[in-house]
Amino acid sequence: MRKFALKLSGTAATLLFVFVLLTCPFFEAAAEGKELIAKGPAPFTAYPALDSEGFLSPGQAEQEFIHFDRKNGLWIYISKDLRVEISRFTGTFRRKNLVWYISHISFRDGQHFRAFMAKPGSPKYQMRPSQIAQNHRVVYAQNGDLFSWRLYKKERPGLIIRDGKLLYENTYTKPVAAVPPLDELALFPDGQVEMNTPGTFTAANYLARGALDVFAFGPILFKDRVKDDRLDKSFTYLEPRSALGVIGPGRFVGIMVEGRNKRSVGANLQFVADRLLEEGCHEAYTLDGGQTAAMLFMGEEVMSPGIYSGYQKARKQQDIIGIGFSDQVPLQKKGK
Repeated sequence: MRKFALKLSGTAATLLFVFVLLTCPFFEAAAEGKELIAKGPAPFTAYPALDSEGFLSPGQAEQEFIHFDRKNGLWIYISKDLRVEISRFTGTFRRKNLVWYISHISFRDGQHFRAFMAKPGSPKYQMRPSQIAQNHRVVYAQNGDLFSWRLYKKERPGLIIRDGKLLYENTYTKPVAAVPPLDELALFPDGQVEMNTPGTFTAANYLARGALDVFAFGPILFKDRVKDDRLDKSFTYLEPRSALGVIGPGRFVGIMVEGRNKRSVGANLQFVADRLLEEGCHEAYTLDGGQTAAMLFMGEEVMSPGIYSGYQKARKQQDIIGIGFSDQVPLQKKGK
């Protein structure tokens, strides 16, 4: 009887140990890390002379350094006040093929994110995101909130401000788990951004504080590195995704996950949040996904769009969110 009791105690102890491991957050993170297999581009070494902050050195004759490597998945832009590096990652997550892009954006001296309209003065007018980027010669951009689609569907568009002007203010009065929840991303001319749930500020509050653009989509992925508890409620499908995270003043990280195509199934928002946390962001915001999701470098889409209704194109939209201007971005040809 004594030997049986000792064996039972050992078994119980083993089971308890396994239970603790499986329910421990650290084990969950480690398990997810094992599920994610990723390969990115080889480290880049052919940089020009840079200053201590990683921008072009004042002694450089060139005003811009531009590097394209679509084959290996690396895009780089560096000027004296803006730096963008985009890396493509391929791999598997939970045994599904996935492709995603991580962009590191650093800026100073008056640079800031802003909305670029398809047709300034006509907020409902739509173009392909690459067309908008080329027309404005934007260095780096992602898609925005596609509020024009909600207007077309006669749904509440959210609190929308563009170029310092209020366009719409029909939104929720508290955080919700609807798709989209209409969380707000406010852009300021000093380079700061702000992420809020509906009802936190009115349009008058934003305008009084100098906000130039306010997007409405969401959800906010996390604040102070704590995930929003809505991520497991309505945002669990595998879809193309687009989001923007903040590391600190003048330091941002963008992510775009491909989906709906042969090489990538898409991701849920937990995956997106985890990647931005790994990059050191302390808060992050979800832009529109699905066929709207896009990432652009020097006027070109870096991603392969999803296939929807028989077409493999990024959806037309009323504006994009971007930063930087370069004469090296080719202007959109008429008729395209």
